[in-house]
Amino acid sequence: MKFIDWLGGIFRPPKSGNYNVSSYRATESDTKMALDAYALFAAVEMIASLMSQCEFKTFVDGKEVRGAEWIALNIKPNKNQNASAWKHELISRLLLKGEVLCIQTLDGQMIIADGFNKDPNVVFDSVFTQISREGFLFNTTYYSSDVIYLTSEVNAMAAWLQSTMVEYERLMQSAATRFHNADGERGTLNISSMARGQPEFEEYFNKLTNDYFKGYFKSKNAVLPLWEGYTYNVQNQSKAGSYTNDMTAVKTLADEAISRAAQVFGIVPSYMRGDSSGIRESQAATLTNAIKPRARTVSTELTGKIYTIDEILRGCRIEVDTASILHHDLIEDAGKIDKLFGAGWSHNEIRPLLGQPTSSEAWADEHFITRNYETIDAAIAEGGETDARKE
Repeated sequence: MKFIDWLGGIFRPPKSGNYNVSSYRATESDTKMALDAYALFAAVEMIASLMSQCEFKTFVDGKEVRGAEWIALNIKPNKNQNASAWKHELISRLLLKGEVLCIQTLDGQMIIADGFNKDPNVVFDSVFTQISREGFLFNTTYYSSDVIYLTSEVNAMAAWLQSTMVEYERLMQSAATRFHNADGERGTLNISSMARGQPEFEEYFNKLTNDYFKGYFKSKNAVLPLWEGYTYNVQNQSKAGSYTNDMTAVKTLADEAISRAAQVFGIVPSYMRGDSSGIRESQAATLTNAIKPRARTVSTELTGKIYTIDEILRGCRIEVDTASILHHDLIEDAGKIDKLFGAGWSHNEIRPLLGQPTSSEAWADEHFITRNYETIDAAIAEGGETDARKE
């Protein structure tokens, strides 16, 4: 709404006396702040970004291998996406829409659907039709046993967030209004009856309110031209510190809203806000509560759709490895790494956990164990049953 429309709607026709004059900026606070959407997207983006870093490991007969499935899941799932973008979209759609469908084309491409129709069935396979991707429609009918289909409790999460954020939006609306008006100016415009009776009164009054006052309120330093019979008086005085206090209130409310959204998705609020204190503990807790459960969901769905029951029983599976999410300081963690070596872990078993490539050297697959570790039977033979049990 323009300033002249707002002013004219209240004080038309002008009469002699005092008239309130408010800054045109005040009406801009009517815009709704969609905190629920902001909080939801922030949480989804964090989880999707973290999971896009994970390696999808493939196991055949219980042994880790890197074949066609590994390449499709970790390098190039289709001709138009790399694996990182594909994983990010898979998790984002799952969390935002509550479901995601991925099909495999005849040439082996894994395509995430933009839209589809699902005919659910309790006993037999559900049927998927009208599957589309970026305007292209797949005419083939797919069944649930042939596709990757994931669901999430996002609808309940989104509903809770929306209802919770309503009050935060109201509070932020009030704080934002105070913030925008903290350095604004209010006053009264006195128009004498003599000025009101001038022939050019309407033309001058319109120019004064539409041009002069607008420029006056926008400028840091300005002069307001007034004819005889017009007197402008400042009514409000900004309180010292009110501008800063209102800005702090807006930031505090936004942080609280983000914290509520983070807790819904299992993210540690301080980690989502980017606080540096206790970052490793926050990261570990977020990994446990927000990432691993969803990684398990993806792992089981991929395993059940890529491998047959007989293959699964033989040890064939897909595992979403979340170890790469945690940052490791090699110097700081050297003592812990040494413990793993002493407990029988090989170099090639430990290196991927630290984000390092495996070695092709034969010694990298050898296992070592310190003299401090031995079986109960060996300890009994050396020191007697009583001493061994005490240790």
